[in-house]
Amino acid sequence: MNQNDQNGGSPFDENADVFKQQTKYTIFHHEERSPNDRRRRADLISRSVTAVTILGCACAVLALVLLEIARPTGENFITGLLDQSDATLWNSSLLVWAYAAIMLALLTSVVGLIFNTVRLRRRADRFNKLLIALCVISALLVVLFLVNYSRYL
Repeated sequence: MNQNDQNGGSPFDENADVFKQQTKYTIFHHEERSPNDRRRRADLISRSVTAVTILGCACAVLALVLLEIARPTGENFITGLLDQSDATLWNSSLLVWAYAAIMLALLTSVVGLIFNTVRLRRRADRFNKLLIALCVISALLVVLFLVNYSRYL
């Protein structure tokens, strides 16, 4: 018979101190949670930050694609032969849509940063680096757009 069975105790009593000392376990390499943490998945604000980041990146890519499409084709053999002078003009309606997409990317990145700031409660919570980069890039794109393309609107 085991000594723990004679005393009426559990065989796990001798390991109880080991379990009490181990209060944290790792889920990912950058996130530590205590065993008492009841969170199973990200909350609504964390998921919103992710969704806003994806939406902002999509808007920034859309703006760049629209700028590429709105760009004048330039003069080539066919436009020179047909004497088309509008080959050097920007498509102003696409420029307006591109500007709207850039502004939407900037707006979503700022809203995402606000959501991310609200979410910074725990030690493991961090700023979304892609969201910060999106905010800086979209702000630069707005400035560059106003400097370079405002005369075509």
